[in-house]
Amino acid sequence: MRRIIVVSCLVLTGCGGGGGADALPHPHQTVRDLEKALPGNSVRVGEVEYAAIGLRTGMFSVTGSHADVLAKGRYIRVRILVTNRGRERHELDVYAQRLVTDRGTAHKPSFDALQVSRGVATPLTLARDESRAFDLWFDVPAAEKPRLLRITGDPTSSRLSDQLKGAPATDDPTADLPLN
Repeated sequence: MRRIIVVSCLVLTGCGGGGGADALPHPHQTVRDLEKALPGNSVRVGEVEYAAIGLRTGMFSVTGSHADVLAKGRYIRVRILVTNRGRERHELDVYAQRLVTDRGTAHKPSFDALQVSRGVATPLTLARDESRAFDLWFDVPAAEKPRLLRITGDPTSSRLSDQLKGAPATDDPTADLPLN
């Protein structure tokens, strides 16, 4: 019976990419209007996995139920999927993330755009095996193009052996996620 389920998974969803138990679960979402679907490349910081799944560039403003805000340059919206692969809760500081452009400049998320769009509250807490998809908004000069998302996450480990040693799952709390 187990073999039939695995074969069904491979045939129906194409999940035979070799990721095994650590493979990122890609949501069955449609691309929003004017949004570019991204291939779902993922990076990992500690026990949390990050994938950029959608990108929209060249927006002049963000509109919410309570305000409209014009960009100083142009808004870039990156939709990401975050999955906790550990046993313990992990936190993500949304405002610690950076969008790196083709000119090598790192831009912080736009507080105004995240507030107007009613973006995710920070810190974002993820429970065991929890996945969340949300948007990060950046206000960048109009001539700059997005190249990658520099993720800053929680490098701690919930593995008992790591906790007894006091060792993080990784020494580096950052990872670069390509946006192509």
